[in-house]
Amino acid sequence: MVFLLSELTTKNSKLLTSHKVRTIEEKIADKNMSINQLVDLLLDDGIHILVIILIAPFLLPASIPGSSTPFGILIILLELSVLFNRKLYLPKMVSGYELSNSTIKKFFEILEKALGYIEKIAKPRGSLTDKTFINKINSILIIILALLLFLPLPIPLTDFVPAVSILVLSVSCLEKDSYLLLIGYALTFASILYFYSIGYVGVEIIVRVLNYILNYFNIHL
Repeated sequence: MVFLLSELTTKNSKLLTSHKVRTIEEKIADKNMSINQLVDLLLDDGIHILVIILIAPFLLPASIPGSSTPFGILIILLELSVLFNRKLYLPKMVSGYELSNSTIKKFFEILEKALGYIEKIAKPRGSLTDKTFINKINSILIIILALLLFLPLPIPLTDFVPAVSILVLSVSCLEKDSYLLLIGYALTFASILYFYSIGYVGVEIIVRVLNYILNYFNIHL
């Protein structure tokens, strides 16, 4: 009996990320909201939960046009504030970016679906996420991924791939799941490799086109 009560208490005390997201969703009024207002509202819930909400529009193969720039910059600034233990500063181009209420609701719908899959395997495991240097490494990796997210590339999945990696890293920290964190590291490596391959192929195409043009006009460098 004591064992069962203890087990129930442990389960009830563990607030899953999706439950936190639903709680935050209830806080948001039925109106449009600027990035600055969103940050003011959510910053008390922690950096990771705010980052998770910010990458929501990129968890679909086709993201909202123009949103990767302000959102990517904000994620970088959030993680830099964690990395150097400094107060968050928002430039006007980011803080003034306005989101419609319908867009915000769509974010939460996407998030709940994505988190539903991740939380089937996420649970407190290991002690990696309790270490300060690991959290610093996570911030650096998320900054790198946000920089990739920031790049305005007209290529499929260039927003989706880093967004998934950021999501897994952030959820692993919130859920204190060292195994999920290692999966996040593997996804981060895969994301960097994906962008490297895009860059390599892009350079190869440019070189071949230039060589074709030079050969066509019989130009020798």
